[in-house]
Amino acid sequence: MTKWFDLFHRRLILAAACGLAMIALAGPSARAGDVTIIVTEGALTPVVINLGSGLEGPGTTANNVTADVAAVNAALTAAGYDFNFNALGAIANSPAAGIAATLLLTGQVFRTTTGSNATITIDATQNDYTSLVAHPGVMTSFSTANFFPNGGVSQVGSSYFGPTNVQDDTSGPHTTAPTLFPPGGSTMEPPIGVPQTPVFSLTNRVVITLNGDTSGGLNPPTDQFTHSTTVTATVIPEPASVTMLGMGMPVAFMGLMWLRRRRATADGATRDT
Repeated sequence: MTKWFDLFHRRLILAAACGLAMIALAGPSARAGDVTIIVTEGALTPVVINLGSGLEGPGTTANNVTADVAAVNAALTAAGYDFNFNALGAIANSPAAGIAATLLLTGQVFRTTTGSNATITIDATQNDYTSLVAHPGVMTSFSTANFFPNGGVSQVGSSYFGPTNVQDDTSGPHTTAPTLFPPGGSTMEPPIGVPQTPVFSLTNRVVITLNGDTSGGLNPPTDQFTHSTTVTATVIPEPASVTMLGMGMPVAFMGLMWLRRRRATADGATRDT
């Protein structure tokens, strides 16, 4: 019987090793790109800010980009945008094996032109998150807006989960926060489930609409915003684990029965002597 248990133990270790190897080989991931901020307004040329773009500020890294607002504003104005920034940045923690995946977008945007309402879209995106190698997860999102001086119109924040692992992929599961209006506030989107995957991307999108400036640039309509996304793995028994547990129960039961019979036989032999 001891030999049988030794054989079973060796096979169990081999099965576990094969399972780990399959997880490792299931989705070999490319190196994460640089966290990237993409600013767009209608059909105007997008302005892209990341490490090496020439629009990043001091201290920018692959997972933490701070915009050089003077350079960004010059690019926006040259491209015909109706907006400039007082601050803009994004922080990611990719790759994030074993911990929750996070992405934060924050900044302060203001109108530079007069006229009717105008809308600007700001995306922050990063890829190669590895939090869901073993389990599916839950995505939660949170937005804040602070409009001043009472010149804002609206702000909407959305979070996108990209199982393709491509930056700025907005085709997968997503959440959208309730619209925030002046003077501002905060809101959390209802959490949604996201699938198990070796690697994935996250994208935060904030869409802001502001009135035209009537102050001559002295006190323009402004919105101070944040949008954060978190993906947390849900640790539940996997089907293979449940199956293994089911297989183990009969083995344990048979082992107990064998021990009981052996003890009964031994007790009978003792009484006979």
